[in-house]
Amino acid sequence: MQDLEGKVAVITGAGSGIGEGIARAAAAAGMRVVVADIDLEKARAVTAELERIGAQAIAVATDVSSLESVESLRDVTLEHFGAVHLLCNNAGVWIGALMQNADIRDWQYLINVNLYGVIHGVKTFLPLLVEQGEGHIVNTASVGGLISGPPEGLYTTTKFAVVGLSEALLMEVADKGVGVSVLCPGLVDTNLITQSFAMRPQSLDPGIDHQQPAPDVASGISPLTVGEQVMDAVREGGFYVITHDDYRDIIQMRHDGILDALDAHAARYGSTSGRKLDPQ
Repeated sequence: MQDLEGKVAVITGAGSGIGEGIARAAAAAGMRVVVADIDLEKARAVTAELERIGAQAIAVATDVSSLESVESLRDVTLEHFGAVHLLCNNAGVWIGALMQNADIRDWQYLINVNLYGVIHGVKTFLPLLVEQGEGHIVNTASVGGLISGPPEGLYTTTKFAVVGLSEALLMEVADKGVGVSVLCPGLVDTNLITQSFAMRPQSLDPGIDHQQPAPDVASGISPLTVGEQVMDAVREGGFYVITHDDYRDIIQMRHDGILDALDAHAARYGSTSGRKLDPQ
């Protein structure tokens, strides 16, 4: 989708952080922007800034863990702008916890926002994009969707799922005029950590201090830099948007380990090419 001028972008979690950076970059590209966030006041503040630079923008209170709320976001967008061209399923939260100590409510909170937020967005907006034969979906995962380790096992579980969902979606809509990107950022200077604690529903808060170190997000790159990279991917049809190259060796080690295991299996048991595997 090379020509973004006048097109409509819907961005969840856009009241701050990466979502705000994407919203600013979309506005700079001439897009009309829907700033969706669970914190309406923050969404309104970002909208006001976009309007000050001449962009058309609206703020919509949206809880991505609720399908009904995301459907309402779609309806408000269509009522106000009449179309949707770019969907950024960006809203996300973080918890650092070892799996042996994690409460099931820790898992539920992360899955509800990080995974179901993307699922709800795809289910709600994809039919519109397919019907019009034009559009693009950006799903925010993380470099933690490509590599994993404690104390972020819960978080990376959701982000690996977003990467897998996005890879499958890319193939599903390849011939339908809809582009797909998966955003896998490293450290970005956002309020992700504090916001994740502040916005956590009481019903999903076990009140446990897991005492695990949080990522040093303050040392990260600018959210606007990420937003500009996202816009480049949308224009160019790029799938993986990986903001940091300093994870290259770790990513390569992971994939080399998978390939080495395949080679070891073939050496021990013989190649399975051309023959049917016994069902497990």
